[in-house]
Amino acid sequence: MADPWVLGTQQWLNQTYGTHAQWVWVEEDGLTGWPTMEGLTRALQIELGITSLSPNFGPTTLAMLTSQYGNIGIGQHHGSGVVKIIQGGSYCKGFNASNGAINGVFDAQMQTAVASMRTSLGLPSTPATVTPKMFKGLLTMDAWSLVAGGTAAARQAQQALNNRYIGKPEYFLCPTDGLYGRQMQEKLMIAIQYEAGIAAPNGNFGPATQAAIQSNGVFGPGFSDSSGYWCHLFQAALRFNGYPATPFTGTFDTATQTQMQAFQNFIKLANTSGATFSTWASLLVSSGDPNRPATGADASMEITVSRLATLQGQGYNYFGRCLVNTMGPTDLDKCIKRNELGVIHTYGGRVWPIFQTGGADPSHFTYRRGYEVSEEAANAAWAYRIPANSIIYFAVDFDVLDSQINELILPYFDAVTNFIGTWGQSSYRVGIYAPRLVCQRVADAGFSVSSFVSDMSEAFSGNKGYLLPSNWAFDQIYELDVGSGAGQIRIDRNVVSGADTGFGSLAPEIGVRNDPLIPSGQLDSFEDAWYWWCRNHPQAVIADVMVANRARVKSLVSTHDAFITTQAANLGVYKAMALTPLIWEAMVINAGDDLADARVVAYYEALEAGLPAPPGTTSDSSTGPCQMFASTCITTRNWAKAKGYISDGPYDVNDWQDMWAVWKQLKANEEFAIQSAMFYMMYNAETFSGVAPVNQRGLTPSEVAQTCMAYNADMSNPSVEGMVYGREKAQLFYLIRKWHESFR
Repeated sequence: MADPWVLGTQQWLNQTYGTHAQWVWVEEDGLTGWPTMEGLTRALQIELGITSLSPNFGPTTLAMLTSQYGNIGIGQHHGSGVVKIIQGGSYCKGFNASNGAINGVFDAQMQTAVASMRTSLGLPSTPATVTPKMFKGLLTMDAWSLVAGGTAAARQAQQALNNRYIGKPEYFLCPTDGLYGRQMQEKLMIAIQYEAGIAAPNGNFGPATQAAIQSNGVFGPGFSDSSGYWCHLFQAALRFNGYPATPFTGTFDTATQTQMQAFQNFIKLANTSGATFSTWASLLVSSGDPNRPATGADASMEITVSRLATLQGQGYNYFGRCLVNTMGPTDLDKCIKRNELGVIHTYGGRVWPIFQTGGADPSHFTYRRGYEVSEEAANAAWAYRIPANSIIYFAVDFDVLDSQINELILPYFDAVTNFIGTWGQSSYRVGIYAPRLVCQRVADAGFSVSSFVSDMSEAFSGNKGYLLPSNWAFDQIYELDVGSGAGQIRIDRNVVSGADTGFGSLAPEIGVRNDPLIPSGQLDSFEDAWYWWCRNHPQAVIADVMVANRARVKSLVSTHDAFITTQAANLGVYKAMALTPLIWEAMVINAGDDLADARVVAYYEALEAGLPAPPGTTSDSSTGPCQMFASTCITTRNWAKAKGYISDGPYDVNDWQDMWAVWKQLKANEEFAIQSAMFYMMYNAETFSGVAPVNQRGLTPSEVAQTCMAYNADMSNPSVEGMVYGREKAQLFYLIRKWHESFR
């Protein structure tokens, strides 16, 4: 709601300073905000004679204010712009300096207002003067009164910090709003550094600060502050971390111990009778004490038998592993490997699944991408036989600004939550991997049931000064290498709360027999599913094309189902190896493809007539129901012949007659084209995923995506479009697989 006194301040600023060459117009809306505070700051700089204006109240502004004005009190600087700025700032802070007037008169009423401000800050009410540091705080958005969500207990601690340390050169006033946040975390750390006698406190939890805590902050029942302030600061830290019932007496009594042990229980530290370094560390920084007990390890490397022995020998039994790889030639191969889950479960380990593709890039977080990743994650989990109801942790792996949570993160997780249950025979729940604030905000919105917290990134905005989310399950605290030789592995250590313990066994085996024929009574439902899947994944193809092709694609699948079923059984692969390229490529054939084919026909008809190829013609095009180039088909069928799968060939890609003969077969012979497409998928799986045909029913989801990508991309330098093609067609592959699983 607009405040008339704030509006008057904004109008006064623009009227008084609006002609200055560097003035930035302040919106006159009556709402306190940074634009108004920055306007007041610029106004002060003009009054001080600073020639280069800035929205920031920096060292130069402070130094010139101190030298020119010092402490400003009653009767001083009558009518000056500086006193008027104090009046405007007081209205923005909610204090009545002069009944809304901007007159520059520091009278008794204004003195009363200043005394009230000082009391609110925790400072002595007298002398009722505005010091340079108080002036600096006046021109910030820091609240000086209790706000919604804040606690009186935290506010008392804030006021105490201001009172004790305001005379220190590096200390500036903290808000007294009852809230804990990044600024308060730094203020608390600086206070500890003052008590430790550290020169030039910087607010960092460095070696000197840690050593000081170990020397001064480890105390037990009955300890009381005398000249120092260590117990007060420990009690303040407990209050800031959500334990407002903690006394603030400077004495470690039974009530303090009770609150401390409640905090220890929440973060899974063993109860102690007194303050410990590990407890301090968890109160002060998100990562806490990296050496505290941890039983979880997330890894980007395969957990083999040797590595598992290393990890379990060091007490780890819960393992975080990624469902899929981010597609691209330089990305890590960090996904779960074939048989890896079986190895872990055989030896009693448990796994929590992570989905992390593009999570380090803000552009990844859109509602549409949330829809897509819900499909990709659910399909991957199904393929790995991860039990229904397991929690999948979707990653947000960058330093998220508060504004980005509303703009990017919440819409993304809204989509993930809405759609993850729609992708097949197993339902999964949504978890989040992110900094503390992001985890809590997503949980509060109802878009996650569990948090895997990236506390190791302690400098992230969403970790510094924020509480561990209430639904935390895994707390990532430290990266290290463990083991040696075959047992060596790099991990992130994780404290495990027990709220989620992952899964310790797999769902029943799938795909153990040859894929069956499509039951005639289920063809319509199956076709409806693949058609609408294609419509929802258009990748630059207009819907009208799919509408026109729908009946023909259904006919192709129905007509050739017996052939595809026999081929897949003989080759030991899933029918999806043929149906994925057949359905998609036939669904998107358009007039441009017909024109390209006509140029090929004209090219070879000229050669057959002994004439040079006409201008505008070409020797090859993607043709037939599976849209394959003749050159690609020749490579593929030569591979198949070498494997003993076919008797025709070999063909020579440099012989135009072979090219023409193969191209015509692709164009006119549907079963030749379908078989060639299946061979090409198998060839790609072997060439680019390293999986021999005999094992291709065991392709991991990432290997399926790579196989699909190779169907339509230059794998030596894949484009973004090629990677999207592979990622999307892998989902069509799993749609086909799930339907055939239901046909068994």
